[in-house]
Amino acid sequence: MLAYYDDSRRLTLAHRNVRGLNWNFQRLESEVQWDSHNYIDLGFDRSGRLHVAGNMHASPLRYWIVDLTSTTAASLRIEVLSDAGREQKVTYPRFLRDNDGELLFTYRDGTSGNGDFICLRWNDEAAQYEHMTDHPLIDGRGERNAYIDTNAPVLGPDGAWHMLWVWRDSPEAESTHTVNYARSANLVNWTDAAGSPIDHPIGEDAGTVVDPVPPGRGLINNNVRLGFLPDGRPLAIYHKRDESHYQQIWAAAFDGSQWVRRQLTEWTYRWDPAGKGSLDFRIEIGPPATTSRGVLVDVRCDQEVQTFAVSEELSMTSLELASPWNPLRRVDRSDGLYQRVTLGRGWAPGDPGADWFVLHTSLPEQRDQHPGDQAPAAQPLIVVATSRSGQHSLDLN
Repeated sequence: MLAYYDDSRRLTLAHRNVRGLNWNFQRLESEVQWDSHNYIDLGFDRSGRLHVAGNMHASPLRYWIVDLTSTTAASLRIEVLSDAGREQKVTYPRFLRDNDGELLFTYRDGTSGNGDFICLRWNDEAAQYEHMTDHPLIDGRGERNAYIDTNAPVLGPDGAWHMLWVWRDSPEAESTHTVNYARSANLVNWTDAAGSPIDHPIGEDAGTVVDPVPPGRGLINNNVRLGFLPDGRPLAIYHKRDESHYQQIWAAAFDGSQWVRRQLTEWTYRWDPAGKGSLDFRIEIGPPATTSRGVLVDVRCDQEVQTFAVSEELSMTSLELASPWNPLRRVDRSDGLYQRVTLGRGWAPGDPGADWFVLHTSLPEQRDQHPGDQAPAAQPLIVVATSRSGQHSLDLN
């Protein structure tokens, strides 16, 4: 199952049986403009219904439920999930599963610099959403908004939920500041890393601070990543500028009483994320993975993608070039486009979805402006399935 914007910028679903040959296409009544914030996400509830949310950037809710078991795969547009007043400025839709396998839906309510983080739970029997609490999970209080790790909240090895985020005080990227962390057993009651309760909704709280990076020091959302050390402790990976204004990768872990921070790199590379709109990220950090070698994290700096191995002592024990299939790799083409890979996402228990990749092509970031004469012709989407016996591709055209 894939969701994407087609050559007419229509929100489109493509699905087929894993053992089948033919793709089935379904176009929903929604067209994207020139805004790369308008993410699409998919989720399945316990009854096997497909939930689709997308094409929103501080926009009214756009949400569908699709019955893939019917011959027509009929889609139902959902106008209100739970609270119409909190569904008029929706951004960053994300589906998760809780400890019991129930579908969760998270999004930002509001705008950059002024928004709240909302989390809803799907009641499969009643076929409707319910608020986890009567307030947002994270409240910007009209002065800022939280940008959480794009994979968070994350179920940790301890069976609890863990969350990492930064604050931004305005739409200007340079107003991003302060790395924060919180933990919860039920997504309702939260504590800091030491186990002290946090007032809810979560706001600015000294107990949540991992690193008090001030505005204008090179911190940016999307590049604040949560992982877990082999001993189970949460690990934060992020970047900020040093005193010479070079960007450096940092790691932080909680030692039982405080967050210990270590600089991992000695770069002489400058990138100052600033301004509004979608940035051209010159540095990208992938999601950390816990292994017997320590924590592996992929990092792209300009065009080079490397895999860092981080020890429990927060030292970098090895550094190697990442695989050609790495999702951070960006291959520039002679026609001005670049090609990237997106990793598939599994929904079955124990299925990481790591055997499926989507190859896609894009213009470089345009700060959400119309590219004018640079608008490219339609490009193919290619789904690649990998296995022990090799790989094969499925061209969607």
